Amino acid sequence: MNLNRLKECVSKYLNKECKFHYRGGRGADELFQGEIIKLFPRVFLVKSKHGYMRCFSYSDFLIKTLKIY
Repeated sequence: MNLNRLKECVSKYLNKECKFHYRGGRGADELFQGEIIKLFPRVFLVKSKHGYMRCFSYSDFLIKTLKIY
């Protein structure tokens, strides 16, 4: 899958309330709700329901470190 295809997949969730599952290092899983508020050429910005911002790369989505529901 190329970068343009990944951007298309992620852009479907832009400005929509979603659930995220992030698999961090050393088995640390994080579940949170929020919305993708901005797309950049290499990353996208997520604002959680609790108000904090997170930045993820499209490769996080590609290798399934980050899942969006």
